Amino acid sequence: MLTRAAALGLAVFLLVPPVSIAAPQAPPNLPAPPKPGEPQVIRSTTRLVQISVITQDGKGEPISGLKKENFTILDGDKPQNIAVFSCESPAPAAPPVHLPANYFTNRFDLKGEDPGAVTVILFDSLNTASQDQTYVRRQILRLLETLKPQDHVGIYALTNNLIILQDFTQDAAALVNAVTKFTPKELAAFDASTAQPLDFASLTGDPQWQGFQNALNNAEGQINDQNTLNRIGTTAGALEAIADHVATIPGRKSLIWVSGGFPIQIGMSKLGASQISSQAANSSGSGGDPRTAAGRGQSQPVGGGDPTNQLPRADRETGEQTGSITEATRALNRVNMVIYPVDAHGVELSAGMDPNGRSASLQPSLSSGGFFGRQDTHDSSRLLAEETGGKAFYGTNDIRGAVRSALDDGRYACTVGFYPDHGKWDGSFRGIKVTTDVAGAHLRYRKGYYAFKDLADSPEAVKADLQHAALSPLETTSLGMIVNGKPMQPLSDRKLQLQIALDPKQFLLKESDSHQKGGLDMVFLQRDTAGNILAADEQHFDINFVKQQYEYLAKAGIVLERHVTVQPGSNEIRVVVRDAGSGASGSVTVPVKAFFPVEASPAGVAKPSN
Repeated sequence: MLTRAAALGLAVFLLVPPVSIAAPQAPPNLPAPPKPGEPQVIRSTTRLVQISVITQDGKGEPISGLKKENFTILDGDKPQNIAVFSCESPAPAAPPVHLPANYFTNRFDLKGEDPGAVTVILFDSLNTASQDQTYVRRQILRLLETLKPQDHVGIYALTNNLIILQDFTQDAAALVNAVTKFTPKELAAFDASTAQPLDFASLTGDPQWQGFQNALNNAEGQINDQNTLNRIGTTAGALEAIADHVATIPGRKSLIWVSGGFPIQIGMSKLGASQISSQAANSSGSGGDPRTAAGRGQSQPVGGGDPTNQLPRADRETGEQTGSITEATRALNRVNMVIYPVDAHGVELSAGMDPNGRSASLQPSLSSGGFFGRQDTHDSSRLLAEETGGKAFYGTNDIRGAVRSALDDGRYACTVGFYPDHGKWDGSFRGIKVTTDVAGAHLRYRKGYYAFKDLADSPEAVKADLQHAALSPLETTSLGMIVNGKPMQPLSDRKLQLQIALDPKQFLLKESDSHQKGGLDMVFLQRDTAGNILAADEQHFDINFVKQQYEYLAKAGIVLERHVTVQPGSNEIRVVVRDAGSGASGSVTVPVKAFFPVEASPAGVAKPSN
């Protein structure tokens, strides 16, 4: 029995299910049922919509001391009752809780890391040119040296994978050390999606080369587009993984995404400096035929001789990437996390300008097509920010000031929440309007939510959720759990007894014939030090509790037991549990070295694709 877990607030009741978790016969000393008027422990399917609201005066300064009565929420045109309200304040320091040896958890409160409102700074190498990364790194280091005592900050990095450099801490020195050890990455994935176009027309002085140039540039553009799509997918997945990781931290969370960004459109024609100048001259009243240079009858090749003026081929795929952005923002909004994109490229006076020559006072120049070419990237950043209630920072080289502003933003935010009563869960977008009675105040918040209804997940969707949680570089925390391991005799068999403690009040169960029914899906994944998958076992448990049994287990907790044979070369076991009713998942990583020496991995094991 996990007696220590009981002292930590999660008492356990041991079940050893060979097939399912059908509850055992209730012991005779079950606690009495709740008295009339006491809250029931069964979770409701009612959805809570939480919104982070920034309130500022006419000078852009935050307004503090606000109360619930100062706000009104409209869902569509209908006023809503504010059921949840809080304004951020520094979280009191909590004494650390030490789990016994060989106990592992994804619960921040049981790891002594319950930080309250937190900020993640994501250093994005995947979408940022290597020369810009050096400038960003220097700016972030200068910022970290000035953190305030109440700042709870984590530093993550995105390369081809998501990496935790330092999880949440108030220790500025630890954060500085983590960033110092991380060196900028020159990634092939970025280079392959940003290949520069050819300019045969300028090289030869012969406009007849323009058609050949366009054909080659469009072929290269198709390769760029596919690699850009890969970057967008990896980035969106990383944002979702971060949301899953901080899901159980109460209150508002901030994600400061320092990145070169990605375009919201792919495969579109590009407008270069020559064409911009030509159009400007014609529109200023010079008259003449727009097919000639400045209307003066001079021959002008298609595209103006500028290699960025690409004419898209009819067979080249075009499209907008708002779908990936929507999925990422849904994950962030679900856990009340606001994103602040910060442009890592900044402002350059001329194309290819050395980042070391930039300063916070530089203003964008229209002399090259670079500024206009980045507008599409700015659009995606602005969309991410607006859909979560954050703010996008671009058109400046003051990265340190932008990150500082985002940190300060969260310090004065208020969270308001309500339970929608419209009853129309059809997947449509519903607009929200928040107002205040404070004269002259300006509010910033996300403008709505998608009213998706609960659907029975397909086997494919369940499998995808489990795979995402199993392979994510971060532990998923939507479902809190404690895992205890114990090696079994004889040790030469390398068998490990795992006990997974869960609070059933986290499950979303359905009542049927006086029974509470649901299900859990589990995965036990083993990997070696290189990340290769050595073994993966899945199991499904049906839940079927009578009401009295459920009420008892809701107070006592449950423990599932599983015997795992540890593979040679296994470095870690990732335990994943998914609640079938809500889709919430939890994952805990158990290090094998705590129980057995790590042996050499078998040859020929392929590394999983990301």
